[in-house]
Formats: sequence, structure tokens, C-alpha cells
Amino acid sequence: MRENPELPIVPMVDSEVVASDDYDWWLGKWGRAEVTEYYLGESGVHFKYDDEEDVLTDMFGCNYGRTKDGRDIYDLSDEEWDTLYKSIPWIKCIAVRITV
Repeated sequence: MRENPELPIVPMVDSEVVASDDYDWWLGKWGRAEVTEYYLGESGVHFKYDDEEDVLTDMFGCNYGRTKDGRDIYDLSDEEWDTLYKSIPWIKCIAVRITV
């Protein structure tokens, strides 16, 4: 970048990231970037601002929506729900959206 500052930086997205495998690579544009936190669940990546229910359902999806002690997550009190949500191992990152 320092040697060629006039050249655009082109974000390329691997076909494994895109919902279609028609091509090997997809051309994108840099979108909004932000400091946030994410959790890599069974069904995908969840960001801390995502719906709590979606994150917890994914987190316990492999246990059919049950906590480690066998309770249905929907039977938890509000306090237990909040405690469980706060216990998620969030990873701090700079998330950059790749757009079209």
C-alpha cells in the first residue's frame, strides 16, 4: 500500500463465505467498520447487538435448547437468562462489512 498509494484496495470474499459456490471469488466493497464483539456459534457468527434469543438458541442448539444442567432455556427466569447471556465468551474485534 505504501508503494502504490494510488491503487484501490479491493476486498475479495472467498466463495466459502458467500451463500453460493458459482464462482471462486466475489468482488466486494469496504463497508462500515466498527469495534464490537462476536460469538462463533454452531449456526454462524453472532454479534453482541444481535437478538439475545438467537444467540442463546444457537449456543444451546446442539443440546436441543437445553442448558448444561438439562433445563430448557425458555424456562429460565429473567435473571438466569441475563446471567447466561453475559457468560457467552464474546471475542472483541474490528468488524468490517463487505458490501456489493
